Amino acid sequence: MTLTADKHPQTNSLKLWAFFLICMALFCLAYSQAPLFYSNQNQYFLHGFAKADLGILNEDWLANTKDPTPLFSNLVCITMRYSHQNLFHLYYALLQCVYLSCAWFVFHSIDKSKQRSLEQYAIFTALFFLIHSAAIRWLSYRVLGNDYPWFFQAGVAGQYILGAMFQPSNFGVFLLLGLCLFLKQQHFVATFFICLAGILHSTYLLGGAFIILGFQIYFLFEGKVKKTITVGLFALLLVTPSVIYAGQNFQPTSFEGFKEAQEFLVYFRLPHHCLPDLWCDWVALLQIIWIVFSIYLLRKKREVIIVLVPFLLGTVLTLLQVATKNNSLALLFPWRISSVLVPFATILILSQIVSFYTLTSTKIKIFTPSLVILFILAGLGIAIPIFNQGFFVNENENGILSFIKDHSKKSDQYLLPVKIPNLASTTKGSLSSDFKPLAKKKTDIRIVPIDMQRFRLSTQAPLFIDFKSIPYRDEDVLIWHKRLLQADNWNLKIAGNNATSILEELKENKISHLITPSKIELDFKQFELLYLDDNFQLWKIKESLNP
Repeated sequence: MTLTADKHPQTNSLKLWAFFLICMALFCLAYSQAPLFYSNQNQYFLHGFAKADLGILNEDWLANTKDPTPLFSNLVCITMRYSHQNLFHLYYALLQCVYLSCAWFVFHSIDKSKQRSLEQYAIFTALFFLIHSAAIRWLSYRVLGNDYPWFFQAGVAGQYILGAMFQPSNFGVFLLLGLCLFLKQQHFVATFFICLAGILHSTYLLGGAFIILGFQIYFLFEGKVKKTITVGLFALLLVTPSVIYAGQNFQPTSFEGFKEAQEFLVYFRLPHHCLPDLWCDWVALLQIIWIVFSIYLLRKKREVIIVLVPFLLGTVLTLLQVATKNNSLALLFPWRISSVLVPFATILILSQIVSFYTLTSTKIKIFTPSLVILFILAGLGIAIPIFNQGFFVNENENGILSFIKDHSKKSDQYLLPVKIPNLASTTKGSLSSDFKPLAKKKTDIRIVPIDMQRFRLSTQAPLFIDFKSIPYRDEDVLIWHKRLLQADNWNLKIAGNNATSILEELKENKISHLITPSKIELDFKQFELLYLDDNFQLWKIKESLNP
């Protein structure tokens, strides 16, 4: 199965391309993906759904705040307006294929003195599948109590580039692709994709700048001063519109308001992403060692610069944030570069393992067993969503969500039974809950509560506030926090059978409907019961300010 240049090169090339295409399809199945309206999609699809005039979402308060990912929202809008929502699964699958292609690029490029055989590609791909397989991750959780394979593809602080579903963070695969293309000497194409990641999701602008600086230092060591300047100017030209958009729409509106909003985001809503004291556990330290080991493997190659520079910059800024406790620096997530460097390290280390493997092709034929592993993992990956073994949501909500979608009308606004977790005290380390059983997921105080996360997208109706989805402009963050505390207070009164005492407040805030647990009883003179099941009730406020 060794590919050679002197015997039937065209046939060998066709075999290799056929193998790649088959593996891409199998990888998408083996990796699996969550159903629509899962987790972060409820944050990032909202503006696009509202722009597409779906339901009455254009009346939702959050949908009318500044959009942090306008290009992504426009893609969502166009898809929903002119196509079908299942196309989002295809978008995600294409990015999964880019991710797998990055692995092959590194495997092919890392040792230019050796020609890769089809059997070597097969065993490398099988190992890559095993680390990324949804089935192996599911098994790890049930046998070991944690999703340990996840830590070979995710960075520290709960940051990642693939995850469970289509969302803006997926475009981090373009940072990985940029690194890989640079190894193949495609320098300007690499720069383009690095910048594209930041254009599509501004949180990647800083990590992209780290990598571009690594490129430039590499060129300086090569004595290519002109190329150093050209690449820098090219990158600056590409990202300038995104930087201007972010500056115009998310600049501080006042010093005190900006400071207060940052504190809410860092310590109240995003502490598990923002505070090294919380996310830096033994797993994170092992991930850092993993990156360092990959740098060690590259030590004799000048290309080590393009990995070493972003790693050092991320490390220095992380230590600076720890020392200064600066909230602005925390919200820039300098450690997010690990979400690219960890999978890159995994790919590189797997490549070296296969390279060092002395294949005795006359005695051991590894191609067929490797291919069998790929098909088995793909089959098991299909089984995960079919048998509902991962990506759990609260299906008890399905009935009431469906009812609201069918019956909501203009000027309706819904109050949810909001839960406010104390993430700063409960969330330690990084974890993935994608394969955690629903019962444990609902009671896990380390994660954002999963109840009613799907409300907006599933019902296409506006709600007053929830904890999961947040704005980013400082003024909007302050309003979000105020609304959240209001909703929490109201729900305490409702749970205490004292809803009539807050009736006027609800009307003043244009709330027309309340969702409560099924055991709550409200005054039938003031509230009309529209829906009831074993878990939830839907009440309409009589004589609301809403028509």
